[in-house]
Amino acid sequence: MLRRSHKKSKGGCTQCKRRHVKCDEARPICRLCANSDRDCSFANESNASQYSTIQKASGEHSGSSRLHTYPETASSASTTPLTVTSVTSSPDHTSPGRPATTCHDDPSVEEAVNLNHMELIIHATLHKEELFNLGDPIDDYHAFLELSLGLHTSLKYPYLLHQLLAFSARHLAYLHPERSNHYIHQAMSLQTRAISLFKAEWTDVNHSNCVAILLFSTVIGHHLLAETLSKRDPGGLDAFLTHFIQCIETQRGMYIIAKEAWPLLMESELKPVLSSSLNFTSREPIGTHCFDIKQLLRSANGLSEEERQACDLAINYLQIGLDAVLAEPSGLSPKQAYRYQMIFNWTMLAAPEFTVLLATKRPEALVVLAYYAVLLHHGRSMWQVGDAGPYILGLVSESLGSEWQSWLEYPRSMIVGSSAATTIT
Repeated sequence: MLRRSHKKSKGGCTQCKRRHVKCDEARPICRLCANSDRDCSFANESNASQYSTIQKASGEHSGSSRLHTYPETASSASTTPLTVTSVTSSPDHTSPGRPATTCHDDPSVEEAVNLNHMELIIHATLHKEELFNLGDPIDDYHAFLELSLGLHTSLKYPYLLHQLLAFSARHLAYLHPERSNHYIHQAMSLQTRAISLFKAEWTDVNHSNCVAILLFSTVIGHHLLAETLSKRDPGGLDAFLTHFIQCIETQRGMYIIAKEAWPLLMESELKPVLSSSLNFTSREPIGTHCFDIKQLLRSANGLSEEERQACDLAINYLQIGLDAVLAEPSGLSPKQAYRYQMIFNWTMLAAPEFTVLLATKRPEALVVLAYYAVLLHHGRSMWQVGDAGPYILGLVSESLGSEWQSWLEYPRSMIVGSSAATTIT
């Protein structure tokens, strides 16, 4: 059979040369390869320049509504920075000093690139309410902003994309304990990369990046809290406090950054969420559940006025949280689960002086922590919390001497007295 003659293209792509067809030499993918959904590569381009071209092309289309994939190296499906590219483009699996590899050369590459991250994106989209069920009382609107706005914003700020995927992986680890090691590894790798990208890009807060920074700080805060409350490391209270204080300090740092951007954020799409959150944390405590610990604080010796105020602030926030969880009937749907918001906010709002008291295992601060365990126990149905309440109370009870056990009567009655509680010795 005679082949139709054509003028040869010296700079054509490898695929067109193999097929003996004329290539239009369009970068990063020629028209024929785009139409036939083939992997397009040019032998006369270096790996670095090809990667740069794909990045530039993806940036030009970041605002479009086209489907996107998130490529990574075949050797590590979790740690490599995600590069947003058009679905018609072939993922770039090259790195400087390494021969180019296509999906045809290594069949496992396509699965590692497309399925791992797409699984996380799809999971986050389908389970957005459950992912952010410690959020603000705006029903679907909060989840919509948290995820939809987050994914759109992450096209410009990759650190946000990495963190969203990391949090999705952490939720999958909870849902599928048989594969938890796989998902936890993904979550850790993606979060590590997210923090690295954030630090590298950080300059100051402005109109262009304030939404990305707030969303990033919120998602990473939820992730760190879920990770911390799931810890069951050997070492008792000391080991837990190490993780817990690190979580508090990280959340506080992100909270301070977000506060700097508050005027800018109130001009953004996030204004309804922020206003609602401010209204909640600004409430006056109503109940008397923390009355005993208030008495303890007044009679405590050796506390400075700043330390006493820090403890008092922590107790007030706990009472606001207890007011919320006890004011609503049981059996709430995920849309109504905002009543547990103080579980997340309490660690974010903790004063530095209180954190120091926790780090030194000051008994008064540990009793306050036991009351936080009560709040956690009320939210035990949340995937981020589980049995963290009885676990923390047990650690505190074992650490404090007999003279402090009477101050734990309320936390113990609320947790041990519950039929769903774990026995605490």
